[in-house]
Amino acid sequence: MKKLMIIGSVHTELLTHVKALPKGNEEAEILSVSQQVSGGGYRSAAVFQSLGFPCDVICDPGEGVYGAYARQEALKINLELPEGSEETGGCTYRMIDPRGNDAVFCVDGSEYHFSLAQIYDIDPADYGAIAVYSEMLAGDYADELIEALREIELPLYVIWGTRAQEVYNETLEALADLSPVMILDERDAEELTGRKKNAEETAASLAEITKEAVLLLSDEGVLYNDGEDAWVAPCKVKPEREVYAAYYIASQMAGADKKNGMMFAAEAGEHKDPSRMKERLAGMILHR
Repeated sequence: MKKLMIIGSVHTELLTHVKALPKGNEEAEILSVSQQVSGGGYRSAAVFQSLGFPCDVICDPGEGVYGAYARQEALKINLELPEGSEETGGCTYRMIDPRGNDAVFCVDGSEYHFSLAQIYDIDPADYGAIAVYSEMLAGDYADELIEALREIELPLYVIWGTRAQEVYNETLEALADLSPVMILDERDAEELTGRKKNAEETAASLAEITKEAVLLLSDEGVLYNDGEDAWVAPCKVKPEREVYAAYYIASQMAGADKKNGMMFAAEAGEHKDPSRMKERLAGMILHR
């Protein structure tokens, strides 16, 4: 099986659990503080590693205490990242209330800075697809990334979420020309289209722009629309965007049809059992 190229962040995330999210300048009552490694690159690679599928992550966690921690934790899931550029790594501050609502503040670092030097020695023939996370499309480094994607010419998945609101309009237009499969939450879809619609209309609108499939995560389930076919795959639990996307992409690279792939990804989010999902996907492959 060919590898998935993942272009997404691997960075340190500082978690602060609070009694309630602060409003304005008020202080928050802190319940606990912890640290973990996160980012689209890390989370999707963890899924592929759990399934035994090959992947490479293009990201430079950077130097400094936060970059060193991210690189060290990535090695624990056998994720070796490209050699660093000696830039300083950033981090994310996430404040979470007991209901799971959060507020996020990103301290920009090398983990978001794409460079052609990171992929100069890759052979596109080794890869079956590329997954790009929106955090890598924010800012001036997006131009080089778009050009690289245009040159490589592989099936493209774009997962919208972190820093999506910072993506330039010019980047969005250039990205649409590459006809990516887009996976995103309903709220992010509304921001991309620039107006609030119902979920079905929003998915159809995006599919018309990209001429490819859109998977829209909503409270009712995951909506699929490719401009010709449309359906809803119900979910008992609203999927985590990065995790859902990784399981779905894995299913497609393994040859599963789209509906079964969506059901597989939803089941993974519900049960959170990688070994079970590995067996489940093996069964899908054997009986397709």
